[in-house]
Amino acid sequence: MQIGGIIDISTKDIPNRASMVFFTAGCNFNCSFCHNKKLLHKNAGRNYKIDEVISLIKNNVLINSISITGGEPTLQKDLLDLCEELQNLQIYTSIDTNGTNPKMLKKMLPHVDRVALDIKSPLTKEMLRKVTNSNIDPRTIIESFGVVNQADNVDFEVRTTYVENLLRSEDLDEIMKFLMRNNFRGDYVLQQYQYSEGIGEEFMNKFKKPEHEFLLDILRPYQDLYLDFNLFLRDDLIGYSEIGP
Repeated sequence: MQIGGIIDISTKDIPNRASMVFFTAGCNFNCSFCHNKKLLHKNAGRNYKIDEVISLIKNNVLINSISITGGEPTLQKDLLDLCEELQNLQIYTSIDTNGTNPKMLKKMLPHVDRVALDIKSPLTKEMLRKVTNSNIDPRTIIESFGVVNQADNVDFEVRTTYVENLLRSEDLDEIMKFLMRNNFRGDYVLQQYQYSEGIGEEFMNKFKKPEHEFLLDILRPYQDLYLDFNLFLRDDLIGYSEIGP
């Protein structure tokens, strides 16, 4: 498995858990606001054998979960083998994905505990191309959503990073309508875009960080609705917080 980075312990990646985070290399999106641009190339970092990864995990006594992110983890051919080994260890395992590989997701679901799906824009070709700089067919993401949403015993998070120059509140409304229309029953997280060095200096002034109150205003119309899913806001002011009625 090609791994571009490892965090020994994080309390930010999986809510209420201490996790070891593995960043896989390679991605089929090219989002200009990506904070892990060094991972776009499939040969970033180095190749690890599954046994090496398992050994690192066994020697980490501070964690109770594993987060596999990227890049796009489902591009890794041996991801399924790793998930099976983690299941044997009986450790809570979470996969972050952009949803472009529904076949791999379907194979992995019996062996993972959580899936976090990035829905980066309304699921139209035009918007997906604008936000991700890719020609991915949005129907693959819709299929992935359905695969996970119908799964039993898997925690499901859908999230959107709000980048003011790329998205509008109307776009978030389209995403929310998609979730309601398709009987989503997990957690929806609206994430604040924040600049980091990984994005690149040329984009430092291109994208604005939306303020806490601005993001709250986007979510407020949905607070009084009887939703089948939970609403969360994740930003630098209050961290990860549920937005209730």
